[in-house]
Amino acid sequence: MRSMGLVFKVLWSPGEVMFLIAKNPRVILPLSLLICSSLLSGAIVMTKLPELPLRAIERSPQGMNLSDEAKDRIRQQINSPITRFFTIVFSGLRPVLALLIVSGIYFSAFTIIGREGNFKSFFSITAFAFIPTIFRQIVAILSALFAPSSSIMPDELGSLSPAVFLDRDSVSPIVFMGMNMIDIVSIWTLSLMVIGFAFVTRKSVSRVARAGAVIGVFLVYAVVRIIIRTI
Repeated sequence: MRSMGLVFKVLWSPGEVMFLIAKNPRVILPLSLLICSSLLSGAIVMTKLPELPLRAIERSPQGMNLSDEAKDRIRQQINSPITRFFTIVFSGLRPVLALLIVSGIYFSAFTIIGREGNFKSFFSITAFAFIPTIFRQIVAILSALFAPSSSIMPDELGSLSPAVFLDRDSVSPIVFMGMNMIDIVSIWTLSLMVIGFAFVTRKSVSRVARAGAVIGVFLVYAVVRIIIRTI
């Protein structure tokens, strides 16, 4: 029960929660909630929006030249039991992989800058910092259930960014992707990590340096993602 209270309390009193879990790391409950929300949203989206992957392919330069026969083959592959099974499995593994990668990167970065906590503490803080991403899953579920399916694209699903107010066909793809990545959930998560990492880094590491490291890693990720999408 105490862990459950901390999971919700991190949303409005992050400093107190991060102090406690830095001293006594706990990951089971936040990780379980992230996995369950990802599994649920993945299952609903796959059921309600089976054409979503094909719609993304059709918008790509290569997909614009696909014949109807090729599209039918892709549609059959997407809807096959094996593909659905692995999609669900990946939905459950995605939060675990994301947390391992993100906490590992920040653990390495702050080892250089000035670290005191161990990897388990970093992983625990990162897991609690990712709690707001559950709201993104909720938005994705609501969009899949109630929004017109023809108006949804994969990269817009669950988005709480200014990009929802843009017409993606009238702006540069790079501008749209950049706006789409700067959403409420990302800012909230980054803020929680800046607060939490204060309790596992040396006192000589200033708030500005800590925030710079957290935001800097995110910006590198954003730039790499935009470059890959552009290519």
